[in-house]
Amino acid sequence: MRRFRYDARHDILKCLRGKVLKAGRAVKHGRFFTSRARDCRRCDLRKLCLSGGRANKAVVVGDDYPALLRARRRREQWTDMDREFYRRHRWKVEGVHGEAKSWHGLARAVRRGLWNMRVQAYLAAAAINLKRLAMAVLVFWAALTRAADVVTNTRAAVASPAQRPA
Repeated sequence: MRRFRYDARHDILKCLRGKVLKAGRAVKHGRFFTSRARDCRRCDLRKLCLSGGRANKAVVVGDDYPALLRARRRREQWTDMDREFYRRHRWKVEGVHGEAKSWHGLARAVRRGLWNMRVQAYLAAAAINLKRLAMAVLVFWAALTRAADVVTNTRAAVASPAQRPA
């Protein structure tokens, strides 16, 4: 696919030599583009492009290919700070994804279908977030009770000066 250029506006595919591959039949997640055998027969890149015994080239362009191109263009415009942020983000998120797979059942789909898998992922994310929230509340409660104990002990010490050691 790297040798071919897709023009989403005109829905055509061009080879390295500028020949247009015509849009053909649709397949499950994309569309076939085929070249004319006459164009390939006279091409000097024929041996690189075609496999043995083929007269023309057929390429499948996925339905989401224009979105992939846009994402690639956006990534090429990243600054060094953006690259550093993404590099750091990747290793942080890896732990959460590993936890979801190991402890919350995301290693295998429970039910078939993309929608059901999404529901499973949302429920796993909710479970992970609830665990984090419970830990944060526990830490906050422990700090609050420690602070309350300090205040209570200080008040008790101030209220009864006779019990202080000499």
